[in-house]
Amino acid sequence: MDFIIGVWQVVFFFLFNCKLCGCYGIICAGTVTVESNIIRLGTNLTVRCQSDTERCGRHFAIDFNGTTVFEKTNCSYVQTEIVINQPKSWVLCRVKQNENWHIVCGQDLTAGYPPPKPTKFNCVTHRHSAYVNCSMAVTTETHLSTNYTVTFEHKWTSQSLQYEMKNGHVSIPRSVFNETLTYEAHVKGHNELGEANSTFVFSVLNCVIPITPDITKVEFNNGSFSPTIRWESSDDSLKPSIRFRSVDKNQDWVLGKVTELQDGLIRMKERLEPFMSYVLELRVCVNSTNCSMWSHPFNINSPGIAPSHKLDVWRIINKKDSHGLQDVTVLWKPYESEDYTGNLLQYKLSYEEKDKVHEMNCSTDVTRHTLQLPLEVAEINVNAIASAGSSPTAPVSLTYTGKPAPIITYLAPAPGDSVRLDWDVSHYSEGVERIVGFVVQWHKSPVHLQWKRLAKDSTYTFLEGMQAGVLYNISLYIEEASGVSDPAFGQVYSKEEKPLTGPVVSIIPVEEKHVLIQWEELEQEKRRGFITNYTIYFRRHTDKRPIQNTTLPYTLPSSLNWKLLDPQDSFDVLVSAWNSAGEGPKGKAATCYSDKSLTCGKTVSDYTTGKMVAGFCLVAAVLIVILANLMYLKCVRQRMMKMCMSMGVTWLFENLPKFDNSSAIKLLKDESYHPWEPFPGDSDPPLTPIEEVTPSWERQDSYPTVLHEDVPEISVERQSCIECPYKPQRTEGFYETTEEEVKDEEDQFQSLISPLHLQYGFSWDTSSIPVIPGPLNSILPMDGSLGSLSVLESFLSTPQSNENDGGIKEDKRNVETRNIEQRSFISQTVLPNDLESCLLNSSPYSPQGGCFHLLQEEA
Repeated sequence: MDFIIGVWQVVFFFLFNCKLCGCYGIICAGTVTVESNIIRLGTNLTVRCQSDTERCGRHFAIDFNGTTVFEKTNCSYVQTEIVINQPKSWVLCRVKQNENWHIVCGQDLTAGYPPPKPTKFNCVTHRHSAYVNCSMAVTTETHLSTNYTVTFEHKWTSQSLQYEMKNGHVSIPRSVFNETLTYEAHVKGHNELGEANSTFVFSVLNCVIPITPDITKVEFNNGSFSPTIRWESSDDSLKPSIRFRSVDKNQDWVLGKVTELQDGLIRMKERLEPFMSYVLELRVCVNSTNCSMWSHPFNINSPGIAPSHKLDVWRIINKKDSHGLQDVTVLWKPYESEDYTGNLLQYKLSYEEKDKVHEMNCSTDVTRHTLQLPLEVAEINVNAIASAGSSPTAPVSLTYTGKPAPIITYLAPAPGDSVRLDWDVSHYSEGVERIVGFVVQWHKSPVHLQWKRLAKDSTYTFLEGMQAGVLYNISLYIEEASGVSDPAFGQVYSKEEKPLTGPVVSIIPVEEKHVLIQWEELEQEKRRGFITNYTIYFRRHTDKRPIQNTTLPYTLPSSLNWKLLDPQDSFDVLVSAWNSAGEGPKGKAATCYSDKSLTCGKTVSDYTTGKMVAGFCLVAAVLIVILANLMYLKCVRQRMMKMCMSMGVTWLFENLPKFDNSSAIKLLKDESYHPWEPFPGDSDPPLTPIEEVTPSWERQDSYPTVLHEDVPEISVERQSCIECPYKPQRTEGFYETTEEEVKDEEDQFQSLISPLHLQYGFSWDTSSIPVIPGPLNSILPMDGSLGSLSVLESFLSTPQSNENDGGIKEDKRNVETRNIEQRSFISQTVLPNDLESCLLNSSPYSPQGGCFHLLQEEA
């Protein structure tokens, strides 16, 4: 769908943008007439517009090349004149009717010039060529289709040969001409606006020219900008000539002068501009009028200007090693852009060692190179290699002359972030004529080293471009042809600024009533000037109140012996540094803690650290003593255990039964007993009415119980227990209960429930168990620990009946029971003899519980 829409957009674009030039036709409602369809450029043209409908009062308009040039109100006819100033034009006539414009008609117009008179007609041919090539130079563009023909005639032989020229050229077979005769060549040009004729003299013998030569090679030798040209031709005896023009400047051809060096080799006398592109053409001539055609263009690039002066080179010599080698760092300053033209290719370093020259090349972005050289190497040469040539060799000496250094007489800051340096060499009078010059070297760090060469008659200089607050090291050398002298050293700031920080202070007790105050020197980048004085400030440590201060001149080492005069509180000491720009900030304080004997104790850092360590040790000792005493108390240990049991996972503290040690498992493994089988007369006992009892006894546990999920309360109206010779057997997770312990537990249990038995008058045949209304989650066993009520829950649950088996149907109000999650499990084991007795007495039996059955009356 998008493709179809795009096609229609292209179609409508062409329809609405094409002029009346054949893209589409106009359905005319009239006519537009002009004097001529082919018009001479610059002339006036009369345009008439005639509408097929005649209705007065209509508005007509004539458009020329999209611009309305004439408007008039008429019935059906309008006329105007327009000036034709373009080769291709169009005119359109419109009429306005009912507020809408309608096209009457339109027409395309073509304009141009008649053909000019042919000039510069020329025919050439080579010695062995089979064709004569003629050409004509067209001086004026006609903008119309113009045909040119050439006719060769001889008045005595009446021979006439006519040929049509295409694009001003024509090739004619040489055989059609009589080379001994002279012809008249009539050149005629014709188009719709007219024609033009010219006559020239033509002879084959006069048309023969030398064969066009070829340029094979162009060279620039020895940095010269006059090229040497090598060329080839069939006849080397002919005289060559050259012409050239600059491509970059788009200039016209310039005829050059040449000097013949040998056959096929010439040199131009003109000097070309450096690093520019040129085009060369060569031809050979028999005489001034008979020359060959110009050769194919040959493109060249003139070389750039090679560096004309030496590089500015210096060196840094480091300490010698045990092997007799020294590290030499050679430094050089790169050339400025105006020092050469072309491309800088590389730097070349060379030195001579034992009659052997060593060379190494460095890239153009490198301005230093370190070498490890033997002591016998006395000089290193540096050259810059450019595309136009190499620079002169710049030597740098590695030898010290042993002459004394110059004397620096003045070194101080100067305006404009500069420094003035003055020196004197009067003591050097015996060898002044040997001085070549001076070298001043300065740096703020070895990486940012600068140097400057001065003439031998110089006595002072200004070092510029220095940063304020930065220390510079100055070195001054005397340079001779045989080497350099020892350096003269100096240090200077172009401008001093206040120090950034204060010194670090320390206080050392020396003897009674005396302390030694010391401070460290500031780092170099923090001084920002030459330190002149130090100010020591004393203040009270408690309220930071100033006590006194004193100023000392700059000395090394920096210290002050101070005497404690009167009993006082602890005090702080601070130190600030001074330079010519002013006082810097105070440094970090050091505190002296005085005692009654006027002896200075620990400083602030030692005192604070000691207090912190003592405090931590005291707290740790108290906690250890308290914990050790608590661990010896049994009640505390039990309380901690109960808390852990209540907060931790239940099964982690649960005493699981040992099933392998139970009597039931042992009897089941005994093969002397037969499998149990139900008796034929077994049946459910009849329902016995029970009396509803609401006990008021509530258990008070002395230990926290484990929280369980709430279950609905069950109203128990009467409790009953069928006597059964069954004695519960409990197996703990870590030990077995003896018979004596079981007996003690039964006595404790009877004593626990005896008040309830006396209150309600229950008869206790075997064991009476008090039932508490509510969820059956736990029971207080005989040993006083928290036990599980899962066994009693099975006793109190109502047995389910099955109507299909003829069992007893449950009442509407059944005792709702809930399976309770077993927490502290107490196993119950029924001996086979007791089980058989229970079955014979028709008592309900649950293998997981005991011979108990609890019923609930209807409400």
